[in-house]
Amino acid sequence: MSFPSAKIKKRMLLMFALFLTMLVGLVFRVGYWQIIKGDWLKAEAIQQQTRERTITANRGYIYDRNGKPLAKSVTVDTVACNPEEVKKSGAAEIVAAKLASILEMNYDDVYKSITKNTSYQIIKKRITPEQSQAIKDLKDSSKDKERKEQGNLAELSTNYSGIYFEEDSKRYYSYNIAPHVIGFTGYDNEGRQGIEMSFDKELTGRAGSIISAKSANGTSMDFQYEAQISSENGADVVLTIDETIQHFLEKHLENAVVDDKLKEGAAGIIMNPKTGEILAMATKPDFDLNSPYDISQFEKYQVLLDPQEEIGSEASAPLTDEQKIAEIRNKMWRNKAISDTYEPGSTFKIITAAAGLEENVVNLDSKFYCSGSVKVGSHTIHCHKVGGHGAETFVEGVQNSCNPVFIEIGLRLGAEKFMQYFKAFGLTERTGIDLVGEAKGVYHTGELSEVDVATSSFGQSFNVTPIQLITAVSAVINGGNLMKPQIVKEIRNDSGVIKSYQPEIRNRVISQETSDTMRKILESVVSSPTGTGKNAYIKGYRIGGKTGTSQKGARTGTKRIASFVGFAPADDPQIVCLIMLDEPQVANKYGGTIAAPVVGAIIEDTLEYLGVERQFTADELAQMSLTVPEVRGMAISDAEKNLKQSNLKAKVTGGGQTVVDQLPKPGASISASSTVILYTTQIQGENLVTVPNVVGLSMQETRARLEAAGLNFEVIGAGQNSSEGAYAAKQSIAAGEKVQPATVVGVEFRHSSSD
Repeated sequence: MSFPSAKIKKRMLLMFALFLTMLVGLVFRVGYWQIIKGDWLKAEAIQQQTRERTITANRGYIYDRNGKPLAKSVTVDTVACNPEEVKKSGAAEIVAAKLASILEMNYDDVYKSITKNTSYQIIKKRITPEQSQAIKDLKDSSKDKERKEQGNLAELSTNYSGIYFEEDSKRYYSYNIAPHVIGFTGYDNEGRQGIEMSFDKELTGRAGSIISAKSANGTSMDFQYEAQISSENGADVVLTIDETIQHFLEKHLENAVVDDKLKEGAAGIIMNPKTGEILAMATKPDFDLNSPYDISQFEKYQVLLDPQEEIGSEASAPLTDEQKIAEIRNKMWRNKAISDTYEPGSTFKIITAAAGLEENVVNLDSKFYCSGSVKVGSHTIHCHKVGGHGAETFVEGVQNSCNPVFIEIGLRLGAEKFMQYFKAFGLTERTGIDLVGEAKGVYHTGELSEVDVATSSFGQSFNVTPIQLITAVSAVINGGNLMKPQIVKEIRNDSGVIKSYQPEIRNRVISQETSDTMRKILESVVSSPTGTGKNAYIKGYRIGGKTGTSQKGARTGTKRIASFVGFAPADDPQIVCLIMLDEPQVANKYGGTIAAPVVGAIIEDTLEYLGVERQFTADELAQMSLTVPEVRGMAISDAEKNLKQSNLKAKVTGGGQTVVDQLPKPGASISASSTVILYTTQIQGENLVTVPNVVGLSMQETRARLEAAGLNFEVIGAGQNSSEGAYAAKQSIAAGEKVQPATVVGVEFRHSSSD
């Protein structure tokens, strides 16, 4: 038996080592692909062998407190394609041209999408029903015969076999109200502003998907398999907002923007002072929720058309058109009610008065004297009434909104105590309302000087937001509790309520006794003939409130912010309303003149809607409108007697003895002492009279001018009916219009204010 030579053995060992090395390498290589690159290979295989389509989850609804859908999702089409199928048809250029025309897109962008090196590509999301139908018509094979006969080969359905639709959802805002509260969504249905952004996670839901098999060239297989992962719709958000009350607020703010030529718009909030629930919140001008990028509605007010002053600065380079549009949109979307700070002016005197009563540094009978100014340290601070108010009690000081009275109260409180109350009322921090963009008030840092306390006591030298101020005022009138403002009532889904938001007391600031006293004092500001808030007066409703006019910018400038905060019923407040009018461009810029009647009108509409019954005083009942009685067919003497008993006057036209017609007609509403024209012959022709202009006239002058024109007169709107110092601000029928004789012309009167 012979054995291999040493040389052969060496060669065999070498070959074995080489084999072993290759084996180990192969094992490592296989391990690398299976372990290290396994997930990647699996993903690539799945992508190559399957097609995945997303099932969009419907975004949750946003409701008002009564269940009205303010924001909902509607089903729409998204147009997508399989570029591999489009390439296979050989008609990519034709398809791109047709789709670009229908979808109003750039041809190059469409062509790039439908020829990408992929099996799935979205062309355009959430197209209109008209666009969807136009593409469906192109894909309709039943029309191919007709197309061939007409030689219209570009529209053959086979060209569009790679184009298909996916079900998608689009946000729709049913009532198109409260845009700054509700917000809107972006291209991918993500929340961009307001509640849509604050509660985006809750509203969004979870998308699903469909995974199906495809062939090597990317087309569907006859024996394909399909797996589906269901989507989960987003939760619904129920707001504290009441759609009807929101409508009242927006309507009156809209009128104020126009009537008072508000250069920087207006903001308003209506709150339940007991719970902190926001019933309405608005900023004007605003925007269309269904077209949130459209600036035309904002531009029409000419609020932002002074580019150097409003956008950018003189020192900066001129803005491009694109930058200007971006700036306008940012301002258009800004919620002034929570994002803008301003000097509250005399509305803050509510806080100073409450603190003074609570600390017993003042009582209802405390005596003061106003000479028109007061000296604090080296500074002389003036009252809004140049000649001064003279001797007055504390209550009269509040009614007169007298600066020296509140300076004295502030100084009696002292810097430390004054700051304690300022903080206790939440004015040094954000309220925590569930909306993005809330600003923080600006106040003195460090120790307060006497001058700081003096100016702060009547609402100057610091800034707050409207939401901060209305929350603080609510604490004064609700029994003393500082509430957290609440904009959401609950979050719910198909299974029920996920989360419920309850009223939250942040702090106890004053006693029930002080709160009761403050409500009575603030009611007198509106009900007293000398009160600065008398333009907010509404017959039958007990309203309390406070005026405010603050400077904006330099103290020597003319920019003003007019405001008023009012609540009702004064003995048991159900609502509190704050209105802020930014830079009015009218002669009288005072809150008592232009903001108070807006609040009065809003409160009237809201209380009527809430079913709060009016309680008229004897004087108010005497001023109520009367119903014109039926006197046609009566003898003249009997008709005159009947009208006299109804506290109405008679004017006879014609020589007959019997009334054959009358103006106003029976059943019409008319004020006491108005005139009813009695016709003894039938009215011939149009017999019209011209309405005169009465704006600016006193009440007596207005009545005389209208009666001279053969017309009747009625006081309308907010404000006391006292003739002393009142002037006609608006008339219900425009001057120059032709109307029937004895027509009632409603006239709104206002009292001039300096606060």
